[in-house]
Amino acid sequence: MDKKELLKLISIMLQYPDEEIYTMELQQYIDAIEETEIANFIIDFGRYYKENDLSILQENYVQAFDFNDKMNLYLTYSKLGDEKERGQTLAELKEIYKFAGFELVSSELPDYLPLLLEFVSHADEKIRKDLLNRFRETIIEMQKILADKKNPYANLLQGLVLIINSITLKEVLL
Repeated sequence: MDKKELLKLISIMLQYPDEEIYTMELQQYIDAIEETEIANFIIDFGRYYKENDLSILQENYVQAFDFNDKMNLYLTYSKLGDEKERGQTLAELKEIYKFAGFELVSSELPDYLPLLLEFVSHADEKIRKDLLNRFRETIIEMQKILADKKNPYANLLQGLVLIINSITLKEVLL
């Protein structure tokens, strides 16, 4: 499984766990992950997902992402809140999506992490690197908050951080 496919998989796993997502056969995709370090974090999250009822997953998701201004899946909100600068950033993201031919059919804002990951999984390499690097620190902060709370989503975000590092830091090392 390549990095783009991993980003798409994490995009799905970070969405609200409804019946459709809950019944997806995600294990076959998790089993196809070749990079051991990344796979371990995603496997741990997959185990949590598989071992819990849908109602428990939904409750944990809401607790993790819906009741805290600093911890939600809208990447610009924790830093910018409802400031004017956030509106400008959201408009810029919409333009990037449009320029790349990605049609926003969702009602989600363009900084919604699952949407951004879906987009970068299809975007060209430069856009993918730029956007992942732009939000890297925010995602790392989210992962740390979740890890401190011993929330299973910390594993999923740790896997994402490793993927982002392998994509964005590769140039620095060369």
